[in-house]
Amino acid sequence: MKNSEMQTQKILNYLYGEMNPQEKNSFEQELEQDRHLRNELKLHEEIDKALNKEIKVQQFRMKLEEIHQQEFGAKKEKVLNIQNKWYWAAASITVFSGTAVYTLMKSANSTDRLFNRYYEVWQPGLTTRGVETESELMNIYQLFESKKYEETIWAINQMDKSTQHSPKIMLLKGCTLMELNEFDHAIEVFNHFDSDSYTLYTDAGKWYKALCYLKKEDTNKATNLLEKIVEEDNTYSKEAIELLKKLK
Repeated sequence: MKNSEMQTQKILNYLYGEMNPQEKNSFEQELEQDRHLRNELKLHEEIDKALNKEIKVQQFRMKLEEIHQQEFGAKKEKVLNIQNKWYWAAASITVFSGTAVYTLMKSANSTDRLFNRYYEVWQPGLTTRGVETESELMNIYQLFESKKYEETIWAINQMDKSTQHSPKIMLLKGCTLMELNEFDHAIEVFNHFDSDSYTLYTDAGKWYKALCYLKKEDTNKATNLLEKIVEEDNTYSKEAIELLKKLK
Protein backbone atom coordinates (compact mmCIF):
# COMPACT_ATOMS: atom_id res chain seq x y z
CA MET A 1 0.00 0.00 0.00
CA LYS A 2 1.34 3.44 -0.93
CA ASN A 3 2.25 5.94 1.79
CA SER A 4 -0.62 8.27 0.84
CA GLU A 5 -3.11 5.40 0.98
CA MET A 6 -1.74 4.26 4.34
CA GLN A 7 -2.05 7.79 5.70
CA THR A 8 -5.65 8.05 4.49
CA GLN A 9 -6.45 4.70 6.10
CA LYS A 10 -4.97 5.85 9.41
CA ILE A 11 -6.98 9.08 9.29
CA LEU A 12 -10.21 7.16 8.64
CA ASN A 13 -9.47 4.67 11.42
CA TYR A 14 -8.89 7.59 13.80
CA LEU A 15 -12.05 9.45 12.82
CA TYR A 16 -14.22 6.35 13.09
CA GLY A 17 -12.77 5.29 16.44
CA GLU A 18 -11.19 2.13 15.04
CA MET A 19 -7.76 2.47 16.66
CA ASN A 20 -6.64 0.78 19.82
CA PRO A 21 -5.26 3.08 22.58
CA GLN A 22 -1.65 2.58 21.46
CA GLU A 23 -2.41 3.38 17.82
CA LYS A 24 -4.45 6.40 18.84
CA ASN A 25 -1.69 7.84 21.05
CA SER A 26 0.88 7.28 18.31
CA PHE A 27 -1.32 8.97 15.71
CA GLU A 28 -2.03 11.96 17.95
CA GLN A 29 1.71 12.40 18.47
CA GLU A 30 2.11 12.42 14.69
CA LEU A 31 -0.59 15.08 14.47
CA GLU A 32 1.31 17.35 16.84
CA GLN A 33 4.43 17.16 14.71
CA ASP A 34 2.98 17.05 11.18
CA ARG A 35 1.04 20.11 9.98
CA HIS A 36 0.25 18.42 6.65
CA LEU A 37 -1.33 15.49 8.50
CA ARG A 38 -3.43 17.89 10.59
CA ASN A 39 -4.67 19.56 7.41
CA GLU A 40 -5.54 16.17 5.90
CA LEU A 41 -7.46 15.24 9.05
CA LYS A 42 -9.42 18.51 8.97
CA LEU A 43 -10.27 17.98 5.31
CA HIS A 44 -11.66 14.50 5.99
CA GLU A 45 -13.72 15.84 8.90
CA GLU A 46 -15.23 18.55 6.68
CA ILE A 47 -15.97 16.06 3.89
CA ASP A 48 -17.75 13.68 6.27
CA LYS A 49 -19.81 16.48 7.80
CA ALA A 50 -20.81 17.67 4.33
CA LEU A 51 -21.83 14.15 3.35
CA ASN A 52 -23.88 13.75 6.53
CA LYS A 53 -25.73 16.97 5.78
CA GLU A 54 -26.39 15.89 2.19
CA ILE A 55 -27.78 12.55 3.41
CA LYS A 56 -30.15 14.41 5.77
CA VAL A 57 -31.30 16.66 2.90
CA GLN A 58 -32.10 13.60 0.79
CA GLN A 59 -33.99 12.00 3.70
CA PHE A 60 -36.01 15.20 4.13
CA ARG A 61 -36.88 15.20 0.44
CA MET A 62 -38.06 11.60 0.59
CA LYS A 63 -40.19 12.39 3.66
CA LEU A 64 -41.62 15.46 1.97
CA GLU A 65 -42.58 13.42 -1.08
CA GLU A 66 -44.23 10.81 1.15
CA ILE A 67 -46.33 13.45 2.93
CA HIS A 68 -47.28 15.00 -0.41
CA GLN A 69 -48.37 11.61 -1.76
CA GLN A 70 -50.49 10.94 1.33
CA GLU A 71 -52.21 14.32 1.17
CA PHE A 72 -52.69 14.73 -2.57
CA GLY A 73 -51.77 11.43 -4.24
CA ALA A 74 -55.34 10.61 -5.24
CA LYS A 75 -55.67 13.89 -7.15
CA LYS A 76 -52.42 13.64 -9.09
CA GLU A 77 -52.68 12.57 -12.69
CA LYS A 78 -48.96 12.17 -13.33
CA VAL A 79 -45.76 11.72 -11.34
CA LEU A 80 -43.72 14.88 -10.94
CA ASN A 81 -39.97 14.89 -11.41
CA ILE A 82 -38.65 14.84 -7.85
CA GLN A 83 -35.24 16.02 -9.01
CA ASN A 84 -36.67 19.33 -10.17
CA LYS A 85 -35.88 22.07 -7.63
CA TRP A 86 -39.07 23.92 -8.55
CA TYR A 87 -41.10 20.86 -7.63
CA TRP A 88 -39.63 20.88 -4.15
CA ALA A 89 -40.34 24.57 -3.74
CA ALA A 90 -43.96 24.00 -4.76
CA ALA A 91 -44.27 20.87 -2.63
CA SER A 92 -42.94 22.69 0.42
CA ILE A 93 -45.68 25.31 0.07
CA THR A 94 -48.36 22.72 -0.62
CA VAL A 95 -47.55 20.49 2.34
CA PHE A 96 -47.94 23.35 4.79
CA SER A 97 -51.38 24.30 3.55
CA GLY A 98 -54.92 23.09 4.10
CA THR A 99 -55.38 19.98 6.21
CA ALA A 100 -51.61 19.48 6.62
CA VAL A 101 -51.26 22.76 8.51
CA TYR A 102 -54.28 21.96 10.66
CA THR A 103 -52.89 18.54 11.56
CA LEU A 104 -49.42 19.87 12.42
CA MET A 105 -50.63 22.90 14.38
CA LYS A 106 -53.21 20.92 16.28
CA SER A 107 -50.57 19.21 18.40
CA ALA A 108 -47.42 21.17 17.63
CA ASN A 109 -46.11 20.84 21.18
CA SER A 110 -46.73 17.11 21.49
CA THR A 111 -43.43 15.39 22.30
CA ASP A 112 -44.58 12.26 20.51
CA ARG A 113 -45.42 14.20 17.36
CA LEU A 114 -42.13 16.08 17.51
CA PHE A 115 -40.30 12.80 17.88
CA ASN A 116 -42.04 11.36 14.83
CA ARG A 117 -41.26 14.48 12.85
CA TYR A 118 -37.54 14.55 13.61
CA TYR A 119 -36.72 10.87 13.97
CA GLU A 120 -35.18 9.11 10.99
CA VAL A 121 -33.88 5.55 11.15
CA TRP A 122 -30.09 5.69 11.06
CA GLN A 123 -28.51 4.24 7.92
CA PRO A 124 -25.17 2.62 8.80
CA GLY A 125 -23.91 2.16 5.25
CA LEU A 126 -21.81 -0.85 4.29
CA THR A 127 -18.15 0.05 4.21
CA THR A 128 -15.07 -2.12 3.99
CA ARG A 129 -12.62 -0.74 6.50
CA GLY A 130 -10.76 -2.78 9.12
CA VAL A 131 -13.12 -4.92 11.18
CA GLU A 132 -16.01 -3.98 8.89
CA THR A 133 -14.78 -6.49 6.31
CA GLU A 134 -15.82 -9.31 8.64
CA SER A 135 -18.81 -11.32 7.49
CA GLU A 136 -20.48 -11.22 10.92
CA LEU A 137 -20.66 -7.43 10.77
CA MET A 138 -22.08 -7.46 7.25
CA ASN A 139 -24.69 -9.91 8.50
CA ILE A 140 -25.61 -7.58 11.36
CA TYR A 141 -26.11 -4.66 8.97
CA GLN A 142 -28.34 -6.81 6.80
CA LEU A 143 -30.43 -7.85 9.81
CA PHE A 144 -30.84 -4.19 10.80
CA GLU A 145 -31.78 -3.06 7.30
CA SER A 146 -34.27 -5.96 7.10
CA LYS A 147 -35.88 -4.62 10.31
CA LYS A 148 -35.01 -7.79 12.23
CA TYR A 149 -34.17 -5.76 15.29
CA GLU A 150 -34.26 -8.44 17.98
CA GLU A 151 -31.94 -10.59 15.87
CA THR A 152 -29.68 -7.56 15.36
CA ILE A 153 -29.28 -7.08 19.13
CA TRP A 154 -28.64 -10.78 19.63
CA ALA A 155 -25.96 -10.78 16.91
CA ILE A 156 -24.25 -7.69 18.36
CA ASN A 157 -24.16 -9.31 21.80
CA GLN A 158 -22.34 -12.31 20.32
CA MET A 159 -19.44 -10.18 19.08
CA ASP A 160 -16.23 -9.86 21.07
CA LYS A 161 -16.26 -7.02 23.61
CA SER A 162 -13.79 -4.76 21.81
CA THR A 163 -15.83 -4.86 18.59
CA GLN A 164 -19.10 -4.36 20.48
CA HIS A 165 -17.72 -1.11 21.90
CA SER A 166 -16.58 0.34 18.59
CA PRO A 167 -18.42 3.65 17.95
CA LYS A 168 -20.28 2.42 14.88
CA ILE A 169 -21.56 -0.72 16.63
CA MET A 170 -22.60 1.30 19.69
CA LEU A 171 -24.57 3.68 17.48
CA LEU A 172 -26.15 0.78 15.60
CA LYS A 173 -27.10 -0.92 18.89
CA GLY A 174 -28.64 2.25 20.32
CA CYS A 175 -30.68 2.88 17.17
CA THR A 176 -31.82 -0.75 17.12
CA LEU A 177 -33.05 -0.42 20.72
CA MET A 178 -34.97 2.70 19.69
CA GLU A 179 -36.72 0.67 16.99
CA LEU A 180 -37.65 -1.83 19.72
CA ASN A 181 -39.04 1.03 21.86
CA GLU A 182 -36.42 0.31 24.54
CA PHE A 183 -35.51 3.94 25.03
CA ASP A 184 -33.99 3.61 28.51
CA HIS A 185 -31.57 0.96 27.26
CA ALA A 186 -30.86 3.04 24.15
CA ILE A 187 -29.89 6.01 26.34
CA GLU A 188 -27.48 3.79 28.30
CA VAL A 189 -25.80 2.86 25.02
CA PHE A 190 -25.72 6.44 23.73
CA ASN A 191 -23.99 7.51 26.97
CA HIS A 192 -20.91 6.02 25.32
CA PHE A 193 -20.73 9.17 23.17
CA ASP A 194 -20.50 11.52 26.16
CA SER A 195 -16.78 10.89 26.51
CA ASP A 196 -14.19 13.37 25.26
CA SER A 197 -13.05 10.94 22.56
CA TYR A 198 -14.77 12.35 19.46
CA THR A 199 -15.49 10.20 16.41
CA LEU A 200 -17.65 10.82 13.37
CA TYR A 201 -20.45 8.89 15.09
CA THR A 202 -20.52 11.17 18.14
CA ASP A 203 -22.84 13.75 16.58
CA ALA A 204 -25.45 11.14 15.67
CA GLY A 205 -25.15 9.44 19.07
CA LYS A 206 -25.95 12.65 20.94
CA TRP A 207 -28.80 13.54 18.58
CA TYR A 208 -30.50 10.17 18.98
CA LYS A 209 -30.02 10.33 22.74
CA ALA A 210 -31.86 13.68 22.78
CA LEU A 211 -34.68 12.11 20.75
CA CYS A 212 -34.88 9.26 23.29
CA TYR A 213 -35.47 11.80 26.07
CA LEU A 214 -38.06 13.50 23.88
CA LYS A 215 -39.89 10.21 23.36
CA LYS A 216 -39.83 9.60 27.13
CA GLU A 217 -41.35 13.10 27.59
CA ASP A 218 -38.32 14.16 29.63
CA THR A 219 -38.19 17.60 28.05
CA ASN A 220 -35.67 18.99 30.56
CA LYS A 221 -33.00 16.45 29.67
CA ALA A 222 -33.88 16.67 25.98
CA THR A 223 -33.54 20.47 26.09
CA ASN A 224 -30.21 20.35 27.93
CA LEU A 225 -28.75 17.93 25.41
CA LEU A 226 -30.12 19.84 22.42
CA GLU A 227 -28.51 23.02 23.76
CA LYS A 228 -25.16 21.20 23.98
CA ILE A 229 -25.60 19.98 20.41
CA VAL A 230 -26.07 23.58 19.26
CA GLU A 231 -23.16 24.81 21.36
CA GLU A 232 -20.84 22.15 19.91
CA ASP A 233 -21.90 22.94 16.32
CA ASN A 234 -22.94 19.33 15.97
CA THR A 235 -23.98 18.09 12.50
CA TYR A 236 -27.55 18.12 13.85
CA SER A 237 -27.37 21.64 15.28
CA LYS A 238 -29.88 23.03 12.75
CA GLU A 239 -32.48 20.42 13.72
CA ALA A 240 -31.67 20.98 17.40
CA ILE A 241 -32.35 24.72 17.07
CA GLU A 242 -35.71 24.04 15.40
CA LEU A 243 -36.66 21.49 18.03
CA LEU A 244 -35.66 23.77 20.92
CA LYS A 245 -37.99 26.50 19.58
CA LYS A 246 -40.88 24.02 19.52
CA LEU A 247 -40.17 22.81 23.06
CA LYS A 248 -40.33 26.35 24.54
